[in-house]
Amino acid sequence: MPRDRPSAAVPPRSSVAISFGSPATESGVGRLDLNEMLVRHPQAAFMMRIAGDSMREAGVCDGDLALVDRALTAAHGHVVIAIVNDEFVCRRLVRRGQEVRLQSDGEALPDWVPGDAEELQIWGVVTHVIRPLAA
Repeated sequence: MPRDRPSAAVPPRSSVAISFGSPATESGVGRLDLNEMLVRHPQAAFMMRIAGDSMREAGVCDGDLALVDRALTAAHGHVVIAIVNDEFVCRRLVRRGQEVRLQSDGEALPDWVPGDAEELQIWGVVTHVIRPLAA
């Protein structure tokens, strides 16, 4: 089966092999600190366990751990944790002009649009997701 070739306008993709060297030699890799690597605002960072698959297409799945930064200002397109009817929900924030809504990435759930007496409460912005690959 022939492979599609990239067009001249699109640069070819490159890949990088990552390894830690031989176990018999000192690899030079120190201890990794995920706090340093992933957390921009330590005093405002929280981990939350995701329940449900409404954001599966965004890469946020049932059982994942979401790193949530409460210091970030949520913008259009961000995956956020919001409070809807006194419950936390994980949805994509959509802003079109004055209209603001929370959108699931699947078609199973309708968008949530705040009513006249309701205020949209964004609790934080999801910055990373941690998912186990092996049981």
